[in-house]
Amino acid sequence: MDISIIIVNYNVREFLRGALESVRRSLAGGGLTGEVFVVDNASRDGSVDMVRTSFEEVKCISLEQNLGFGKANNVAMREATGDYILILNPDTILGEDTLRVMVDFMRMHPNAGLSGCKLLNADGSFQVSCRRGFPTPWASFTKLFGLSSFFPNSPRFAQYNLTYLPVDDTYEIDALAGAFMLMSRTAYKTVGGFDEEFFMYGEDLDLSFRVKKAGFGVFYVHSTSTVHFKGESTRRSAINEIKVFYEAMHIFVHKHYGSNPLFTILLRLGISLRSLVALVKKHRGALVLAFGDLILTMLTVLAVSKYLLGAWFGLPSIDYPWALIVPAFLVLFVLMLVGSYSQGERRKAKPVVVAMPAALIMLSSITFFFKEIPSSRTLLLLMTGSWSLAMIFFRYLLRGADRVRYGGEGTAQPMLRNTLIAGTGAESERIATLLLSSGFVRRYRLVGFVASDLSRIGQEVVAGIPVKGDLAMLARIIREEKISQVIFPADAFSYSDMLIAMQAVSGDELTAEVSFNVVPQASDVLLSRSKIELIRPAESPESLALMPLEYNIQRMSHRVAKRILDIFGSVVAFPLVWLGSVVFRKAGLRKLSANLGTVFMGKQSLVGIKSTGSHDRRYAKIGLVSLSDVTSGPVSGLLRNEDIDQMNLYYARHHTIGMDIEILLRKLFTNKTV
Repeated sequence: MDISIIIVNYNVREFLRGALESVRRSLAGGGLTGEVFVVDNASRDGSVDMVRTSFEEVKCISLEQNLGFGKANNVAMREATGDYILILNPDTILGEDTLRVMVDFMRMHPNAGLSGCKLLNADGSFQVSCRRGFPTPWASFTKLFGLSSFFPNSPRFAQYNLTYLPVDDTYEIDALAGAFMLMSRTAYKTVGGFDEEFFMYGEDLDLSFRVKKAGFGVFYVHSTSTVHFKGESTRRSAINEIKVFYEAMHIFVHKHYGSNPLFTILLRLGISLRSLVALVKKHRGALVLAFGDLILTMLTVLAVSKYLLGAWFGLPSIDYPWALIVPAFLVLFVLMLVGSYSQGERRKAKPVVVAMPAALIMLSSITFFFKEIPSSRTLLLLMTGSWSLAMIFFRYLLRGADRVRYGGEGTAQPMLRNTLIAGTGAESERIATLLLSSGFVRRYRLVGFVASDLSRIGQEVVAGIPVKGDLAMLARIIREEKISQVIFPADAFSYSDMLIAMQAVSGDELTAEVSFNVVPQASDVLLSRSKIELIRPAESPESLALMPLEYNIQRMSHRVAKRILDIFGSVVAFPLVWLGSVVFRKAGLRKLSANLGTVFMGKQSLVGIKSTGSHDRRYAKIGLVSLSDVTSGPVSGLLRNEDIDQMNLYYARHHTIGMDIEILLRKLFTNKTV
């Protein structure tokens, strides 16, 4: 047999269909004998049924879980019998001559262990990643810090993507992309398949390295091409591809170049800098508001000093800069605790009004420790009142700017909010119809729907608006479509599923900030009437009620307070528990002391949700103690996993720091359930 073709698929049914059709044509056009394997990594979009129905000649291997790219390829490589083995992505389209040209090249170059053709983007442009150099510490450094992009024609700085080499020529290179890798059986018998330590990215580099190390050649062949719709499988997953890519690069360098401390430091620094930039971009609205509050606080301190003391810097010079810095950051800290910088609260005056009395009390208290801060009650009261009014005025200015931006009266071209609707049922269609009516057009741009599974992806639901993906892909859809609002019909998904999706979005540093709303049922409206936003289209008597979907456990103020309790509690308890484990030699105490260490490191919490194994809801940290630990079940005090899930959800939605303390006290001092 001439060739064995292996395609690993994950949730790209329609791309896979196109790839298999092109493989059929290329095999027939080249007059080659071959076999085709599709290894499906537990897709949810009906890929397996499509292959078995439409491509009976294909050997379809359906896996029960996503094993990753390399490991799934290895499953089929062990069964392949062709003289050459082609690793092919499902999001590719082969030319009719591609297989013949590549097989002929391999036969004419018996020392070739691997070869790859020219890869083209969907628009016909050259895909630079199809021929690469190895990520040596220097090549990795130049790519990570952008030097390869600044100097693409330099052999010194463009070693990774080889952009200094001609596109229309054939030559030996270091490595190929995993989208198209033709391997000789001799090379396969010598080096084996992919290293399964790599989940995604890096395994193609590693295989190329081992092939070259074994004495074979790796070639880029320009005389035929393949279209590669790059990244489609990744888009169907919740993977943070940037993080996974650089972690794979680190594994590769550590494996083949030894432990290089300098490279490790530079790599981690580069990843951290990219993450920091992404986080700043994501939370820029909150950061801009906080910076404005910081400046306002300092200016009002100076203004009050001018008014009472007759000079802008009326306090003794030794008191500066602490007299400006400490009050400003304390006010910022209190505003953060009350949620003033949370999504949906930034334009409201209420958090400022709530925060100022607490800030005044705290400021009065710390004057005993910071003598540089004036302790005059008149001065403190005047400062607190002044910056409160200034911040409220600042928020009203921002609110006015928002009216203009989102379409106030007389605005010709308002900024629209890109909106997703979760669910594809009748209620979702009703909401979409209302949003598309004239009364809503000036505020919302409906981008698409999110389904419960991937089988409907690409299908239209209402007025040409398509399904963009499923709930697991929500963070990626938000990032790529620049979504600013997600609307959940109350009956589309369970509240726990909504919370998990929200947690995934908030944990994705590459997504922008987005608001979540639920169109509530009647009972929800009664419970949360004050938070309901009723909107009525001009041409419809029907109104749409939007209620912010909020869970206390995700609020910044709750996370900060919870983290403070975890640090304080673990520091206080650890010495006592550790000493008890030494004196009494109890395994339970030793385990508890280790768990307190994980709490201090932030991997667990003193109080949190309880793991239920396969039913686990990881929208919050696992706790040493949970609400279910101090609550009895309906029968003989036993709780089912379903009961624990409901309590976990209740805890997440209604969390307060007082609830944490109460749960701890019940567990520590009564050890009783209620």
